Amino acid sequence: MNSFIETFAIRKLAHIKLFQLYVIIPICFLLVFSYISVNSYAQTTAFDDTLLSKLFDRVKGSVVQITVSNKDPLSSALGSGFVFDKSGHIITNDHVVRNRSYNDTDTNSTNNVTVTFLDDKSFKAKIIGSDPFSDLAVLQIENLTNQTLMPLPVSNSSNVKIGEHVIAIGNPFGLSGSMTEGIISGLGRVIPSQNPGSPEGPELPPDEQNTLVPQTSFSIPEIIQTDAAINPGNSGGPLLNLKGQLIGINSAIFSLTGEYSGVGFAIPSSTIQRVVPILISEHSFKHPWIGISGIDVDEQIASAMNLNTTKGFLVIETSPGGPASKAGIHGGDKLVDIGGRKTKLGGDVIIKIDNQSVSKIDDILVYLEQHKKVGQSVKLTVIRDGKLQTVNVPLTERPLRLNVEPLWLGIDGVDMSSDIATKLNTNQSTGILVVGVISDGPADKAGMKGGYRITDINGTEIELGGDIITSADKVPIENLKDLSTYITNNKKEGDKMSIGILRDGKPQEIEVTLEPRPKNLKQ
Repeated sequence: MNSFIETFAIRKLAHIKLFQLYVIIPICFLLVFSYISVNSYAQTTAFDDTLLSKLFDRVKGSVVQITVSNKDPLSSALGSGFVFDKSGHIITNDHVVRNRSYNDTDTNSTNNVTVTFLDDKSFKAKIIGSDPFSDLAVLQIENLTNQTLMPLPVSNSSNVKIGEHVIAIGNPFGLSGSMTEGIISGLGRVIPSQNPGSPEGPELPPDEQNTLVPQTSFSIPEIIQTDAAINPGNSGGPLLNLKGQLIGINSAIFSLTGEYSGVGFAIPSSTIQRVVPILISEHSFKHPWIGISGIDVDEQIASAMNLNTTKGFLVIETSPGGPASKAGIHGGDKLVDIGGRKTKLGGDVIIKIDNQSVSKIDDILVYLEQHKKVGQSVKLTVIRDGKLQTVNVPLTERPLRLNVEPLWLGIDGVDMSSDIATKLNTNQSTGILVVGVISDGPADKAGMKGGYRITDINGTEIELGGDIITSADKVPIENLKDLSTYITNNKKEGDKMSIGILRDGKPQEIEVTLEPRPKNLKQ
């Protein structure tokens, strides 16, 4: 009996211990953990409030308001900036200090720039360097006195991660010294070109144009996306991590109204560190350029072109006289309806750049910016007519002027051929046969002659008897493309060009003054 009671007691005790081990102790741990977590959260919340307040006090002396004024009050601007060094260099956006149009090459278009610190001290400043393609500009304060400069420490933006807390400081709507808080909501974004037909990048659909600030003539890669409130006037101000270090410069918003909608964009500090020192020393920054425009390959394009890949960048157009055009990269040649939008297919599909895989245009843009300089070359691997080819493309500097009207001779012409040469009883089988001259155009003013007798050549009626263009400034011209390329690469409006011609079998030189094509004249 005693043995039974003892055994029962031992088993009961064992059950109690098991109950304590598996139930009581875990509950105690859970209660303690919950208590610690709640208190930790409360302490953290209070700490964060203090942190942000102290952070603002620490960096507010490094942030400035930038006021730009000139003779036209309507083109005045207000933005933000920050101190870069103790030499008085201030960093802001190019679009803040330049009222620059796509075709604007005037680097002195801004008259008066004023930099105002939060202590209300104002100084005149001059623009010492600007780069519209990265939307960065460097100012330098003039006659700096009684102002202690506090440059912002710069952090490596390549280390930032989605979800990290950030703050933006600037002057939205002229409200100086405003701070907003948010997180990094995206990385590696691209601000697409809004200049229709501009090279190096995709175009925005028509219904999405004018929703980004600023407008850009080339796509800007490696952009940081944040949900920290950014409004007009914030442009040029710093985006900071919670250590008060610069990780980007606020540059753009995505909005249908021009005001904050939850999506802001900042140029990363890695771009600032690469571009700004060059702007300070050389006053401009040269970006390598290929000269292509097109669209990323998707399933619809791959199906329409019978591609076995949905990756790559389809070249729709190459810039006349640009690196890609000169190297023989092909654009599209047949218009096809893709998803309700007319798209030129048949061009090269770029799948590699220097053996680096290309899934989309972003890959090309980032590679060029980070690894290449003007004067170097890239090797493009393309799919052309279903076959792989490699094309070596020497890189030149991006042109500032885009989409200007092409220079114009005012002629209708056809490429010479052996059949045309036979009909004309000449040995000149290359060049351009002028079949018509447009009244009051440059060629007409210079006395160039078109054809006057219609002849059937292989089923096509061609007017013979006009001048045959053989050279431009002594450079041999074999066809219309040669002439267009030469003019694009070497001439500007108002330049004179000596054109070598054959007239009635005799060589002559005619001097033509080049003009832009009239806008009301169909090509």
